[in-house]
Amino acid sequence: MDTVHWESRAWRKNLDETATDAEHPQAFPAQRPTDLMGRIRVRLCAEDGGLVAYGFGGQRIVLPASAVGAVRTVDAYRVRRANRGRALLVLDHEQRILLRAGGLWETYGEVARVCRAAGVPAPEHVSYPVFTSSRSYQSRKDRQAAARRSRRKQKPPLYQKAPGYRKLRTIPRGMTARVLVTLALCLAVIGCAAAIGAVPALLLPEWIGAVRVLLGIAGVILGAAAGVWLCAAISHLVMDGLRWAVASAKVSALAPPGRFFRRRARSTAWPKLATAGLVVLVPALIGWGPGVAIASLVHGLSDSQLVAELRAGGVQTPGFVIDVPQYSTDDNGNTTVTDVSTLAFLPNGDKDLWETTDPSIGGRPLPLDAADPADTREPVTVVYLPDDPDTAAAAQQIAGSVWHGAPTANLIVGSLLTLPLPLLIWRLAVRIRRRRWLRDADFLEDMVA
Repeated sequence: MDTVHWESRAWRKNLDETATDAEHPQAFPAQRPTDLMGRIRVRLCAEDGGLVAYGFGGQRIVLPASAVGAVRTVDAYRVRRANRGRALLVLDHEQRILLRAGGLWETYGEVARVCRAAGVPAPEHVSYPVFTSSRSYQSRKDRQAAARRSRRKQKPPLYQKAPGYRKLRTIPRGMTARVLVTLALCLAVIGCAAAIGAVPALLLPEWIGAVRVLLGIAGVILGAAAGVWLCAAISHLVMDGLRWAVASAKVSALAPPGRFFRRRARSTAWPKLATAGLVVLVPALIGWGPGVAIASLVHGLSDSQLVAELRAGGVQTPGFVIDVPQYSTDDNGNTTVTDVSTLAFLPNGDKDLWETTDPSIGGRPLPLDAADPADTREPVTVVYLPDDPDTAAAAQQIAGSVWHGAPTANLIVGSLLTLPLPLLIWRLAVRIRRRRWLRDADFLEDMVA
């Protein structure tokens, strides 16, 4: 079967449904009136001497013209205690609801043409809230604020259901369940992708330094973006496959795959997200680049001074690493306990135990027992100044270079991250100027048109 013949069979019915004229007008909601194959399933027509409404699942509702007292499109309304949104309401002569069809129906005046052809009263639009004021509101922001205040004071109009009340099925059955399942699967995929993106940073050794945090954040963001793209790609592929399968079953032949599995146009959202990512990346690189490098350099110089003093005039003595908790209380009276690594030793042959906070040489103090910090009692060799026992550190902390560990990595990585900052700022400026130029060009084209 050739492509032209197949397309004429597959889409002729949809063209027939959308065709309208003055004698047979049709009205459609503004959103979600079509099924999987793009055929219109929700519409309002003038047939059989009255109004006929079609919904999903082959639903067909006939309302005689003699039973219709009014047709209204509303922004909001109430049924008992339930507030509902936009809808088309067909009322009887006692202003009770005969037919309710959710959605926006008053676009382009199709409903008025259908009512005129069916011989029923012309449709009315009921706005909510009814905004009336003698004040002059100059700005849109002021008008919106006044509308919100009016909405809080008013309630939507109340309607009762008439005997034989019907609801038009404007959404396919099971749509809510499918949306929830799809949303749950997408969240699971995005979460897994974000976790996978953070794995490389977690596998890096701790001596890499503070840049592990930056890499972890970047990995999570990139992983989440990849998860969103994967969800969108799978969704498009599944929908295209379903359309292809349904079309093939209807014509009893294999439909041309190229007619359904098409390469979609490039989304404009990704360039915008890339620009936003560059905007966020500039302050991030400033913080993790020159910021961390300078902080690590100052920290390293401070460590080097302490180590030099202890190496030159320090005295060694046996001691222990213990936990001395510190307590702090906030304004609400909540108490916070902080475990502090502390060196305990006997300086200058004294009998009284001396305790001093272990300095953070190499980026961190000596570790406490993670399972039970309060019971930590690790024997170490303490080096201290005889004239100032508070100036002390463990021998293992000053045995190596003060640049060993996180300070070294922070300084190196901070310097490396500082180098691309000028290029990144220049690239961001070029992207913003290009987008502004394109927006101005589109504006000029619209003015010329």
